[in-house]
Amino acid sequence: MKIKNYIQFIKESSGYQYGCVMVEVPVSNWNEITSYIDPEDVYTGGDDTHGIQENPHVTILYGLHKEVTSEMVKSVFEGFTKDINIVVNGIDIFENKDYDVVKFNVNPDGALQELHDKLSEFPNSNDFPDYKPHITISYVKSGTGKKYVKPDYKYEVKNVDKITYSMADGDKIKFEYTK
Repeated sequence: MKIKNYIQFIKESSGYQYGCVMVEVPVSNWNEITSYIDPEDVYTGGDDTHGIQENPHVTILYGLHKEVTSEMVKSVFEGFTKDINIVVNGIDIFENKDYDVVKFNVNPDGALQELHDKLSEFPNSNDFPDYKPHITISYVKSGTGKKYVKPDYKYEVKNVDKITYSMADGDKIKFEYTK
């Protein structure tokens, strides 16, 4: 795959100590999906990192150290030859003490797993031994997430090509790639 339209965006305050590589997922009915979340259930946590998600994406790897440059991340995609297809297999939740995460389950096989494995070769502090890709729909108050579970929900997006590297220092690098 070749990188095209490489753009560096303005530095933002990320509030994170690690970098994150994500694939942006164009979900055509995103507003309809998020409208099913009861506003009374939404958990905001007092910051802008919770609540209903506005930008559907799949995290390929969170935890990249500050020394991982945008050139290093781009090199993984420059040598990549597979299509990135996002296959959603149900709506489920992650349960936490303070909130539940309502999310699309995404099949980890194929391109996503391979990209995760390649990015994991860079210095990182990933605490999760198994890669469980997902698209967060919303953070909701603890105990309210179960009513949004729909194991039969299916959705697929083929040939996703927009990548974001949100660096630990707040820089966001966005690029597209094509075969």
